[in-house]
Amino acid sequence: MPTGYGFWCNAWPENPAWKFVAVGLGNDVPFWTEFLGALAEIDPDMAVNIEHEDAAYSQTEGLALAAKNLHSAAAAL
Repeated sequence: MPTGYGFWCNAWPENPAWKFVAVGLGNDVPFWTEFLGALAEIDPDMAVNIEHEDAAYSQTEGLALAAKNLHSAAAAL
């Protein structure tokens, strides 16, 4: 996988500086409630897309977890 011009990575580092995590795991539901509230102030019809790259969860598990956390955040608005 290319990591920059002329540099390649064959494996994910054992102790990376950051990790991809499902929505709700890196920041809690109150954070996402505030985030969704800020988006709604700009455009109440704005779509929110989930980009799931958390290697700890399958494709469907990660999406379901992220959707559950976003739904909880939206319900708290």
